[in-house]
Amino acid sequence: MLTALLLVACGVAPAAELRSGPQVGATVPGPFEPLNLNGPDAGDDCCLYCKFGNIPVTMVFAPKPSDGLAKLVRDLEAAAAAANKAGEVGACVVVTDTSAATRRALGKLADDANLRHVVLAVIDPAKLKDYELSPDAAATVLLYSRRVVRVNHAFRTGELTDQAVRAVADDVKAHFGMK
Repeated sequence: MLTALLLVACGVAPAAELRSGPQVGATVPGPFEPLNLNGPDAGDDCCLYCKFGNIPVTMVFAPKPSDGLAKLVRDLEAAAAAANKAGEVGACVVVTDTSAATRRALGKLADDANLRHVVLAVIDPAKLKDYELSPDAAATVLLYSRRVVRVNHAFRTGELTDQAVRAVADDVKAHFGMK
């Protein structure tokens, strides 16, 4: 309490919690058709929301690739691979930078990480307006099942650290019924 008062008195306010995407308890807004870069629908615009239906899903939105996002993708792949042995789950990362450079970077990530269970995709951010993604979010992670958000993590630039990725991975494992 004293620290917070000192920070405010010195003109430094603690950062407000970042809200991005539908919040816990909300229904996921619905269909959108990103360009899938890997997986069975690679090269096609395919609705991941529709494809996954009511199964447990981890859906990540990011404006561009980053090292933290790459680490998260690798952890998601491991969790989804393990969970898919026990039952069906869905995992995807949707990037809102649709440039050729981003598509190449994500394609390289898919190859380097040998992705078999995580779909990487790109989409124009205007097509996701119903998802209410914050422009301040470097990553928004939604864990949902039966199309209801169970967990929401939002990260500003620089916040998707190794520790944050581990915390998200733990939540994903629990969401996928692995804990």
